[in-house]
Amino acid sequence: MSKPIVDLIPRQLLNLLISNFKSDDISRYRQALMGVAIFGVMFSHWFGFQSIKTGFPFDISVMIVRLVFTEGLLFLSGFGLYYSYSKNSNVKAFYKRRIFRLYLPFLILSFPLYTFFLFVRDGYGPIDYLSQLTTTYFWLKGNYGGMWYVSISVVLYILFPCIFGFIFQPQKQGHIWWRFLFSLVIFYTTMFVIRSYFGDYYSLVKIGVEKIPFFLLGIMFAYMVKDEKISDKIYLVAVCVVACLYLSLTGLNYILPNPWIKHFIGITQKLFFMPILCFVFNLLNVAKLGVLVISFFRWFGKYSLELYVLHLHIYMFFQYSFLNEHLSSLAQASLAMLFAIILCYPVNRGLSKIIDIIKNGNSYVVS
Repeated sequence: MSKPIVDLIPRQLLNLLISNFKSDDISRYRQALMGVAIFGVMFSHWFGFQSIKTGFPFDISVMIVRLVFTEGLLFLSGFGLYYSYSKNSNVKAFYKRRIFRLYLPFLILSFPLYTFFLFVRDGYGPIDYLSQLTTTYFWLKGNYGGMWYVSISVVLYILFPCIFGFIFQPQKQGHIWWRFLFSLVIFYTTMFVIRSYFGDYYSLVKIGVEKIPFFLLGIMFAYMVKDEKISDKIYLVAVCVVACLYLSLTGLNYILPNPWIKHFIGITQKLFFMPILCFVFNLLNVAKLGVLVISFFRWFGKYSLELYVLHLHIYMFFQYSFLNEHLSSLAQASLAMLFAIILCYPVNRGLSKIIDIIKNGNSYVVS
């Protein structure tokens, strides 16, 4: 008679897994995970700015830095919004917070670059200017300067109260998972239709719209954690199941390559590696050096929006200014990252003061 699988795992390893896989780890390390995501995005863009697509360093970057990435940022956004909105479901207050925390910072950071474009870019006119500042450009003409993430986030934030109200109807709590699954069915059906009949348009927006399920999954996972719908043991089992799905889909895609299989590989990959990173953080948290590592990523997570917008905008400035002729692609990529890291803190402080002035009018006084 065969032994249960649990009995085949060394007792010490099993205890280590059980004690360091906690269902609330995503909440505990949310900012650090956001830091891993934006660090990975910037590192990936450093290669992309130089058009490096092959080589051992690039291959390592693909394997390591994409473990959370922009999909993880959307997942963590949905996760955080559930926590915030479930505490205070005032729609007006929700929209005000999102405007002050996402759109206004983006608008203030983007105004100088896009105004500069009006004077130096051929064919760049007032319609392009306004559509890029409002983030609608992505929905009309596709990605622009990497700002698809902001465009997608703006739309998802606008829709969030409706999504929340549909999935978590107070009078029908027993059907939450069915409504969530129905939302996914509607989403994938819509994407299938657009991809099948409006392929050219789909190719413009696919970089953003294909990642929307991560936002919905983040909402549902927050619901399970905050409302204590999942125990630590079930959480560990779920991570193991996702790992099996990830490996199975990866093997299937190797035999029968398919864009939809690749899409679901991306989903299971992030859903597996975010808990794994939390597990690593739990192990690191017992040593001073480990705490420093976590603090490093939390710092990146705290300024993730500024880092995201700044490094892309600085690079775009290099591309369309006289500096493009005098700086190599390596210099442009490296300086964009360096300046973004140096400037993110003072820019964050400056944005906070400007937004405080907008909120409070002339009553703001600098201390």
